[in-house]
Amino acid sequence: MAIVDWRCTPLIAIDDPRLMVAMPPALTAATGMDALTHAVEAYVSTAATPITDACAEKSIALIGEWLPKAVANGESMEARAAMCYAQYLAGMAFNNASLGYVHAMAHQLGGFYNLPHGVCNAILLPHVCEFNLIAAP
Repeated sequence: MAIVDWRCTPLIAIDDPRLMVAMPPALTAATGMDALTHAVEAYVSTAATPITDACAEKSIALIGEWLPKAVANGESMEARAAMCYAQYLAGMAFNNASLGYVHAMAHQLGGFYNLPHGVCNAILLPHVCEFNLIAAP
């Protein structure tokens, strides 16, 4: 279950890559896939706008370039800073364009199988994209 309400949105977020240096590679990969899913779902949302699309596109490009580097070398401040920016952009996109089926199913999948949220997103994203491609080429 997800709670979605503007009153739950923080007024300030501290996005400091130095706080992420100690994250293990598996957690870095999982949270990176969560950010990627945020961006992809916002991009294909029926509520998307040119602004959310721009945020999502930039986020997807950054994640594609920097997530493998952040996983391989968690102490790379350049990779961590790029991922901070990527997840920020993905957050801006999905908070204004919404999410989709991946997140709707990932919450249940993670709860039932005790899997990390980002891992569930990574498992489901290609299947939902394939399903959506058939429905809306």
